[in-house]
Amino acid sequence: MDDMQSMWGIIGVIVFFCGIYALYAFIRLKRRGEINATLLLGKEYLYKKCKDKESYTRKAGPALLIFGLVSVIYGVLDIIHCYVHPMTMVDTAGMLIFFVVLVWFAVYTSKLKRMYF
Repeated sequence: MDDMQSMWGIIGVIVFFCGIYALYAFIRLKRRGEINATLLLGKEYLYKKCKDKESYTRKAGPALLIFGLVSVIYGVLDIIHCYVHPMTMVDTAGMLIFFVVLVWFAVYTSKLKRMYF
């Protein structure tokens, strides 16, 4: 395996674990009402200053779930593509979908931060 292919495989592993972390954050959000500051807020926001925590949780939860699922699926696709069986078209389509969801997630959660903090 060449160095470039190996680098993309590592990125797939990172995206996979990022998706697992997002799903974990979604479960904690739904079960305990804990807002994950790393994924949803950033350093400058404190979850304790949320104007309406229940409404924020209802709106941010589905976005976190979608981001987590898409990340896990793309991570698995990329790992299979890089280490098991090349499938360039599927991997490329997965990467495009992942990037669209990533940008959507960033824009959507930024709007939510402006509304609720």
